Amino acid sequence: MINYFDAAEKTLRSRGVLETALENLERRRARIIAQSGPAGYPSPDFSKPYASVGAVNDALSACLELAEVAREIQRTEEAIAEIDRVIGQLEPEERDIIRLWYIEHKSKEEIAGAVSYASTRSVYDLRNTAVARFALLYFGAAALPSV
Repeated sequence: MINYFDAAEKTLRSRGVLETALENLERRRARIIAQSGPAGYPSPDFSKPYASVGAVNDALSACLELAEVAREIQRTEEAIAEIDRVIGQLEPEERDIIRLWYIEHKSKEEIAGAVSYASTRSVYDLRNTAVARFALLYFGAAALPSV
């Protein structure tokens, strides 16, 4: 049986890492394009009515790698958007605690100060409530506590 609270925390923790992954993928895409593009305008050699096999294979490999990176960029953007959409459905104080705790990785004391709570225990209670609500919104009825 899935522990939906833990699964929700794992999803929330991955949010910041996905943002970093997206930046890395975009740099990788730019690198592939820069390294695979033509390097000037070479004079055609009309004595050879063919392209070298190596050049064709290199171009094909670059195209395949570029397509793979483009797919991963799209999947990563969709995952980030889905997590953000669900976070956006939370109450404002729940959104704040989720953002500070899981995305910005602030200390419990910094979070308590930011949300104007007197003790870190209150921050834990608010976090637990926010994560439980996120789990319900993200996973649906399966995340309801069993009775």
